[in-house]
Amino acid sequence: MRAVSVPEEEMWAALGAQLGDAGIGGELRGRAGLLSPCAVILPRDQIDGLARAVAALHAVFSAPPLAVAAMEVARGESLPDHGLGGWMLGFDFHLTEDGPRLIEINTNPGGMLAVAAQARALVACRPELGQPPEVEAMALEAFRDEWRRQRAGQGLSSVAIIDDDPADQYLAPEFQLYRRLFERAGLRAAILDPGQFRAGSADMVYNRLVDFSLDSPAHAALAEAWRSGETVVTPDPRAHFLYSDKRVLALLSDGEALGAMGIGADIAMAVAAIVPPTIPVSAINAEELWAGRRQWFFKPAKGHAGKAVYRGEKLSRSTWPTILASPYVAQRYIPPPRLAVAHAGASLKMDIRVNAWQGRVVQMAARLYEGQTTNFRTPGGGFAPVFPEP
Repeated sequence: MRAVSVPEEEMWAALGAQLGDAGIGGELRGRAGLLSPCAVILPRDQIDGLARAVAALHAVFSAPPLAVAAMEVARGESLPDHGLGGWMLGFDFHLTEDGPRLIEINTNPGGMLAVAAQARALVACRPELGQPPEVEAMALEAFRDEWRRQRAGQGLSSVAIIDDDPADQYLAPEFQLYRRLFERAGLRAAILDPGQFRAGSADMVYNRLVDFSLDSPAHAALAEAWRSGETVVTPDPRAHFLYSDKRVLALLSDGEALGAMGIGADIAMAVAAIVPPTIPVSAINAEELWAGRRQWFFKPAKGHAGKAVYRGEKLSRSTWPTILASPYVAQRYIPPPRLAVAHAGASLKMDIRVNAWQGRVVQMAARLYEGQTTNFRTPGGGFAPVFPEP
């Protein structure tokens, strides 16, 4: 694997030109650390391995017994099930000599449209990279498919993109890209704070909130519209409980448990090999986990964006009670590979985000960083589109 860097000014000029909107291009550029001025080239066997991993994970999640078990361990049994509710999934992997290893699953893979635009810009700068994937059409079809599953025979006419204080969000420029996508498809689209939402104000909500359960009083109107089925919300709380609660990774890493659910042995063992051993932290195993903490990475069950995560070898005794007092999992530490990045003048850590719809790969992007977790604050780091080796 290797990185192909381009002069930063060249990438941003090409990005503005292909977007046809200097304002959005400027806002993306203003998000330091979001887009790295390079592409990552992976051997085709690694590309194929990532695709097989996503297909195997989709097969397991499609098994009804797994969904039931996942909702039980995530404590989401009481949530209404209106249908698919998950739209696009983002699978985060570390690459190893033995194949990809799943670190987590995201129900709201931010950055997808920004990286799609970045990929086209880099190809304009370096045509030898090849053909970038068609992401926008797939994203739109995924929204429409979810609408059809929940509103068969009805027409979709309006979409609201909702987040807290959307103009101040780090990915605010991407909200504008989604609005343009919907409007080009003939849909009315608006970017709203949840306080602006009223039942019936949009047919569908593209939910960018990190209040995954919609428990906040500020989100009560949206929560009620979703619970009642009046508004299609995606991704919805049930999807987060099913796919993104870290306790579900404990199920996926246990091949015997998957087999006991009736999942075929080949798929069960493939998924268990993809997912590093993951264990819910409890008072029962606390002493053992503390003693062996150097081989574990500790994550809050419902965490996001690398918040409140701890690498075991750097974990202090004073922090340990905090972990024991909250739902946490311990995941076997899989070190990320490093990639030489010319424009950064250094090697950076790398993980791979695979955005997929119903088990089909839509986009692959590297995330380049330094530090404990992906942070979008590393000079020269950020998202970089992935292309296969010619």
